[in-house]
Amino acid sequence: MNHYIEELGLNPWIDIRLLDVEKDIETIHSWFLMEYAAFWNMQKASLEETWQIYDEIQKGNHMEVYLGFYKNRPAFLMECYWPEYDEVGKHYSVKPGDIGMHFLVGPAAEKPIPGFTRDVLRHIMAFLFFQKNAQRVVVEPDVKNDKVHKLNAFVGFHYDGTIQLEKKKASLGFCEKENFLTTLQRVIASESI
Repeated sequence: MNHYIEELGLNPWIDIRLLDVEKDIETIHSWFLMEYAAFWNMQKASLEETWQIYDEIQKGNHMEVYLGFYKNRPAFLMECYWPEYDEVGKHYSVKPGDIGMHFLVGPAAEKPIPGFTRDVLRHIMAFLFFQKNAQRVVVEPDVKNDKVHKLNAFVGFHYDGTIQLEKKKASLGFCEKENFLTTLQRVIASESI
């Protein structure tokens, strides 16, 4: 277990590893078909097309894809990318240490766990700051994705207007490590009351 998981009070049952396209593609492809995954624009992609997309990503050097687990079962997908090589980098002044991020939580294995998506996002943020040494995390969710806007605010993102990307009108958001850690302190304080 990574040292920061216990130190930050994160869910100890959640773990993250690099996506293995050969082993994991059927799992993530099935998630993209879910109605709530519409913002990923992957619902019409075949299994083979999905395989080709992620195989190409993993062989490149501008993005990395990770699979997250809960109690050793696949639970979420996370992409981290370098904004200077991405469309979003044309819409703001990229700083050294910026890492872009997308995430998708898979369907519950049995029954939904209250607060699970927030736990996942906390893990992702900690991973990016402590494992990938991000100085700032950048997101560009669809402006219509109200659920993710609330989650982003929960972990410390602030939005800096909207941008027009090729496939969506997006909110441009940033989170620095200090902002993220402050949100964890608020959670710990509220849980101790």
